[in-house]
Amino acid sequence: MSTATTFAAQASSAASQPLAATPQELATNATDYLLWGTAVGTAAIVQAAVPALQGLPFSVAIAGAGLTAFAFHFYRGWKQSARSVQGEAVRLLRLATWVLLAVLPALVPRLGWATVLPLMLFALGTRTFVAGGILQLRTLIFGGAAAWMLGALAFRFPASTDQMILLAAGAAAALLVPGAVLRAASRR
Repeated sequence: MSTATTFAAQASSAASQPLAATPQELATNATDYLLWGTAVGTAAIVQAAVPALQGLPFSVAIAGAGLTAFAFHFYRGWKQSARSVQGEAVRLLRLATWVLLAVLPALVPRLGWATVLPLMLFALGTRTFVAGGILQLRTLIFGGAAAWMLGALAFRFPASTDQMILLAAGAAAALLVPGAVLRAASRR
């Protein structure tokens, strides 16, 4: 009887604890951060260097990164046997960010780059900040806060070239650095 009581107490204790993110989920998140950081950062740099392209780099980067990410995550999810509560929360957050990043460049003709670029920084910062809270990684929290500060700063610079440079810096702070941290965490 003592063994059954001990087992029941351990089972209820384990049931109340959420399953931590698996190394495979961390690796998937790392790939996602690195993919989107490269796409957004490169698009921002190309747009800053050649402003006559009028948003074409963002259309290509968002479409390319979105299709690549969808195919990668579909394949990775198909093979993944164990899922954690944290991993699922970050996956849904990732999906919401993809939708937002796809919609924001379409709003440029109506709102202009001066409004859309800071909104992109706020979206990237929020995604990274919340994921950092879910995964309990301070680097992601600080990366998200850095993107918020760069987004607030972007409102002060009306020139789209200046904002593109801030967006590239925000992509590095909110996506590339956290992606590298997640990659390292998945290998531990």
